[in-house]
Amino acid sequence: MKKILTISLALFFSANLLFAQSEKYTAAMTAALTDFDKSQNKEPVRDEWLALANRFERIASAEPKEWLPRYYAAYAYSSLAFMGNNVTEKDQLADKAEVLLKEAIAIAGENSELMVLDAQIHQVRLASDPQMRWQTEGPLFAASLAKAKTMDANNPRIYVLEGTSLLYTPEQFGGGKKAARPVLEKAMEKFATFKPQSPLHPSWGEGQAGYMLGEASK
Repeated sequence: MKKILTISLALFFSANLLFAQSEKYTAAMTAALTDFDKSQNKEPVRDEWLALANRFERIASAEPKEWLPRYYAAYAYSSLAFMGNNVTEKDQLADKAEVLLKEAIAIAGENSELMVLDAQIHQVRLASDPQMRWQTEGPLFAASLAKAKTMDANNPRIYVLEGTSLLYTPEQFGGGKKAARPVLEKAMEKFATFKPQSPLHPSWGEGQAGYMLGEASK
């Protein structure tokens, strides 16, 4: 009887400890995502995105089984890479994003959101040196988005990246406003019905899609 009571108490305290850890993780992510949303919906500020990257990395270090803090840290580093001062700095930031992306894939396996993030990392490498990299990073960007579509064609962020890329691609290479507009319209259609799996799962991109659609419609 004493042994049964000891085991029961151990299970009770273990369950409470896990619940407390889960609550702590959710609270940390919710607070970080509040700041993420603020930075996402305005002109990018380098120091804010660096602080976000560091913050999500700290959560990731404390939560070795969670892929979402690694996802957001990788997203923040890839966003920072677009703001880099030169190709070397941009590549270093993209490298950091790629390491975190691989960690997230190791935990969660490949999914549509992670493939969109993979495409974004290829996009920043391409934008860093388009003349030297369009033949290598361009196909990798397209392949990652194609893979994301096979996993969840209703993910609106696929069309945000695809439309944005087309908008800034010269017409002679298949891009331009006319090519981008229907893709960005599709992104907005997808956002109208999109529901994230949880408050912590990715939901960014609607503001970007709306802005880019406005630019494509001018």
